[in-house]
This record gives sequence, structure tokens and C-alpha cells, in this order.
Amino acid sequence: MADDDKKSAPKKKAEQRALVPNAEGNVIVEAIMGPYRGQHLTMLAADGQNAINDHWARDPTEALYEHEELSEEDRTHAVEASHIWAQAQWDAAQDIEPDAPPPEGGEGGVTRKRSMAAEQPAAYKTRHAPEPDKKR
Repeated sequence: MADDDKKSAPKKKAEQRALVPNAEGNVIVEAIMGPYRGQHLTMLAADGQNAINDHWARDPTEALYEHEELSEEDRTHAVEASHIWAQAQWDAAQDIEPDAPPPEGGEGGVTRKRSMAAEQPAAYKTRHAPEPDKKR
């Protein structure tokens, strides 16, 4: 009978404390899902809190605890959120500007991502370029 009581007892929920940022405003979180799973990540305090709220990271200073399993919808959202954050970090490291939001009213130019391929410089003559010596 004691085993039945343990199974039916609600699982302990975490007492979520606010993350304490360092002097630069950053916090360290541990990724528990997504491309950085198992790694400690340094990020802005707001991003760290969002990562914890989105269930893809945890505060490494808190003790581990058992919690209720995520629904399939919550798990999908957590994985997507972790990939979105990882892609934003990659884009920033590659100096790729994020896509601009569409202009108000829905009209305007087309927004495109910057190409990663190196462009070959064009070879052409200018009006003031000296003619190369021709050998006959």
C-alpha cells in the first residue's frame, strides 16, 4: 500500500527563483533540450528566464527535481524555442542581420536574407585604366 501512495502523490514542483544576473546583465543556464543540450550557456537575463519558462533550459544553481512531463505541444514548443535561440546566436556570429518585420500596412519592399556564398569580384575595364602592353 505504501508504494501506491508514492505513485499517486503529486510530484514536487520547482520553486522557481528569479535568475540573478552578473555585472554585465548575463546569466548562466543549463540547456536541457535542443542543440545545446547538456551545456551551460551565458545569455542575457531576459533570454535566460525565457529559456527556463519555455522548458528548454534550467537554472544550474537549483537542485534537480522531478516534474510533470510536458505535453506533446509544450515539448514541441520547447524544442522550437531552443532552435530559434540557437539560430539567432549563429546569425549574430556570422553578422547576418535578422529579417526585418514587414512594414506597417503590408506594403513595401521584399525582405531577403543575406547570402552566405562569397561573391566573385567582377573583372571589367574602367575608362581611366591604362591599357596593358600587348605582345605581338
